[in-house]
Amino acid sequence: MDVAAPDFFDSPANCAGPRFLGTASNAPVPPAVGAGTRNAIAGARSGAGAATMQKCRGLLELGNSVLESCGSFFDPAMLAQLDAALAHEFAAQARARADDAAGELDSAIRGGRSAETLAALSERLSAAKSAASKAEARFAQATDVIAPLGGNPTSAGFDAVAVGQISAATLIDVIDKLETAKNAMAAAQAHAQTLFVASQRLSQAQVGVPKERIGKGIAHQVALARHESPHRGRQLCELAEVLVRELPCSMDAFSRGSLNEFRARIVATETVFLSFEDRARVDRCISGDVGAVELMGTRELRAAARKAAYQLDPEAFVKRGQKAVGDRYVSLRPAADGMTFLTALIPLKQGVRILNTLTKVAQSARAAGDERSKGQVMADALMHRLIQHAACDDGAGTISDHRGAPAPGADGAGGGWPGAVREPWCTAVREPEIALELVMTDRSLFGSDNEPAVLVGYEPIPAPTARDMILQPDTAADGFSPRVWLKRLFTHPDSNALLAMDSRARVFPEGMKEFIRLRDQRCQTLYCDAPIREFDHIKSYAAGGPTTTENGQGLCTDCNQAKEAPGWQFQRGTGPAGEGWATETTTPTGRRYVSVAPPLPGSPGRNPGRSKKRRC
Repeated sequence: MDVAAPDFFDSPANCAGPRFLGTASNAPVPPAVGAGTRNAIAGARSGAGAATMQKCRGLLELGNSVLESCGSFFDPAMLAQLDAALAHEFAAQARARADDAAGELDSAIRGGRSAETLAALSERLSAAKSAASKAEARFAQATDVIAPLGGNPTSAGFDAVAVGQISAATLIDVIDKLETAKNAMAAAQAHAQTLFVASQRLSQAQVGVPKERIGKGIAHQVALARHESPHRGRQLCELAEVLVRELPCSMDAFSRGSLNEFRARIVATETVFLSFEDRARVDRCISGDVGAVELMGTRELRAAARKAAYQLDPEAFVKRGQKAVGDRYVSLRPAADGMTFLTALIPLKQGVRILNTLTKVAQSARAAGDERSKGQVMADALMHRLIQHAACDDGAGTISDHRGAPAPGADGAGGGWPGAVREPWCTAVREPEIALELVMTDRSLFGSDNEPAVLVGYEPIPAPTARDMILQPDTAADGFSPRVWLKRLFTHPDSNALLAMDSRARVFPEGMKEFIRLRDQRCQTLYCDAPIREFDHIKSYAAGGPTTTENGQGLCTDCNQAKEAPGWQFQRGTGPAGEGWATETTTPTGRRYVSVAPPLPGSPGRNPGRSKKRRC
């Protein structure tokens, strides 16, 4: 983690203590207090320390009470009752299908239907009876575990009254409230860590520890208390120092439960290079509105913090990006089942091109009949490009071969893996087929405006970096220089919402998909920052919803599948103050959420992250 807290834990080079919000970075550190001064301070403020300790004791009692409540909350018998009720429902449906099949067969016999029809209906009845028998057996197994767990099975096999008393809305409220309380407790933990570190530093000074050694072992104590490694404990202490001392608005949102520890770290990390004054401005901009920051997704929060930091100090932001290139690396760490995680930290432009190339390879292979999954093909293509391997016309025959295994019969003996491509192919993809989809204003492209650009599906990037991508493309070793295609997008002059796109871009329906992808940028489910994979009707086509951009939205595969579950409702809405394209979602428990498409570059002076998404 790269946060602005000085690395004074176990480090003699930064022993002067942490920085404080509103002070200069070179401000002198007060000298250690003597015994007389300590007594005077103790006499003057004897009540403050006692009050703090009283709060600590209150938190300890609360923690014990919460632990007791949480430990006794789960009722395995109630879960078994719900499982049995579900198994009973499946069994009843299976019996109904068997009865229907029996009725159809009986009607066919009385009607003198053909032997082929009777045979088909008889086979269907046999399958339905078999399925019903299996469902009944699973229901019996589900009811057998209720009594051993302390439940009270009835003649129906489960307690229907108890099952009917379970409220999904109440349970979702509990989940929501516990999440908020968990975040608030983490904030109190951060406060306690900061107090602990300060008190330990003072105690070390009082017992005569040399100045250059003050801080040793403090983070290790925190790590042990939090069941973490020393390295992780050190990171947690540094984060707590930054939040408590330098980011008061984020700390307030953290204490209210609106931010979790991970998202609070994002704000700290993305403002590391700013001055104290600019960091405070970003803090107020991002976390000053607790309600707004609570509804921001992780990627949206990071993008908003980066954008605000860039607008305050573009030069420092660009310099940071240039310096970050020197931090690029490749690492390997073990995974389960003999696998490994290969991780690379590389510049954004190259990373996007690599991912798009691998995606194109996977799409081409799948279209050619390769039965490997998209992820498998991408991984195989990456290995093929990086590992010294046999010639592309040699070495086929295994499922891990970069071309896929030979198709059945390709070796003349009927062997091979089903569905694999017959002709050997390499992973080469021509660069002109790779699109970055960079959205920026004409002023930033052709002028000197520094409005950040949007790399669709990723995050805002500085205008100079975007101009370099377009006006100074990399040249490959063979002298190839990719072409740049410009496309006009028309936005609303006030809200900056995407209104239309150059009609010459593509033909329907791909042009409409591209419009929606550029407008929504990411999955439009609230809190979901996944890339757009599918396009769906807000009002379903079966219910009369038209196939228009107004009734379309971009979703990830998982969210698009989830909305098909019973009880979900969707309708087109408007964002706060009528801004932007919005989708209103009503969950099965009755909660309503509004998700607004993010603005494109050229937004007229709004705070980043404000009024983008809200919960009703």
